[in-house]
Amino acid sequence: MENQDATITGSRLRAAREAAGLSLSGMAERVPYSRAALGHYETGHRTPTAEIVAWYERVCGPFTDAVSSAVALAKNDVDRRSFLRNAVYSVALSASALAPLPESTARLTHVDQSRRVGLAEVRAVRDITAAFHRLDEVRGGGAGRTAVAEFLATDVAALLRARFADATVRFEAFSAAAELAYLTGFKAHDAGADGLAQRYYLAALRLATEGGSDGQAAWALRALSVQSTDIGERRFSVDLAEAAVQRAREDIDEVAMAQFKVTLARCHAETGNAAAARDMLREVTSLTDNEHTAELPPWMASWTPNGGTVAHQTGKALEALGELKEAERYHERATTLWNPETHARVHAMIAGETAMLRLRLGDEAGAARIVNPVLDTLEELESDRTRGVLARISATAPELVVGRRT
Repeated sequence: MENQDATITGSRLRAAREAAGLSLSGMAERVPYSRAALGHYETGHRTPTAEIVAWYERVCGPFTDAVSSAVALAKNDVDRRSFLRNAVYSVALSASALAPLPESTARLTHVDQSRRVGLAEVRAVRDITAAFHRLDEVRGGGAGRTAVAEFLATDVAALLRARFADATVRFEAFSAAAELAYLTGFKAHDAGADGLAQRYYLAALRLATEGGSDGQAAWALRALSVQSTDIGERRFSVDLAEAAVQRAREDIDEVAMAQFKVTLARCHAETGNAAAARDMLREVTSLTDNEHTAELPPWMASWTPNGGTVAHQTGKALEALGELKEAERYHERATTLWNPETHARVHAMIAGETAMLRLRLGDEAGAARIVNPVLDTLEELESDRTRGVLARISATAPELVVGRRT
């Protein structure tokens, strides 16, 4: 997994530099390497050596622990010198009519390093995270994104630095924090800020690892592989997807492994390894045809209701393999598995992708039939990805979007 290690270490170098407030040029002035060379190390194009890491630690300070790293990332994201605990993110949730129970925010107000925390405080973090997730699904990644980062940098960081009642509370606290970092990364990805998204996913990986959840760490690796494929940076996607499968294997229900294996199938398909992709798709079919029902952990279940993710990613893999008719069938099935009321963004996106497949198959009437109901959603969401889908439809078949609301 050399490539994967280079990418992860490079991202840590970049996070350390940015936390120190240095640009690449500023860093190059302090070390015996050019700006271009540092860029190659930070992006994983070159494997960072021990000497490079030592120089970064000399200039930026030692690489921080998982909590401090996540806080530095979130503070940089919001770009503030100080944070008001509970203020901004509570307002964002209240404005969306999705606010959690008041006691959830109130319970976290007085948490600090001197206090002993239990599962009630962890549940409060999960309540607020779930509310932000609901907002994200119906409004898009741009809605409340910096408020989520502020929540991570304040109340959640305070919780992780408090005294835990026992080992179970510690495990659940780090798991809840990893869930939030994952959501923040997804929101950044949806808003088109993919460099930032990668760093949040890495923060989720580190927090899950610190808490001892291999399955949740694998989920973050899977997100990194999907993201790299989505944005066309496929050099490391297979390595990341394979690492996710291996890490999840001992910690995830056998049927739930389909979520990881279908991602690996897609990565193989989009990097030209058709044989490996088809082999993996057969494994996915075998797992999902099994009568046993997977019991997904909460940090996975909230992202993959009703098997919609497996159907969608299978369609993506088949499309990359050139099997357009089968891809269209899986895409259409995925639209039936996502509730447009609770998951407006993904439902609209997949409907748009299905329309594009139908256009490639010469079925313009079918394309119009599936995309017309979601055109307003594609346009109105605060989502770079839905706008991208709409732009592709407009460029391919402008007649399908004539007369839509502007």
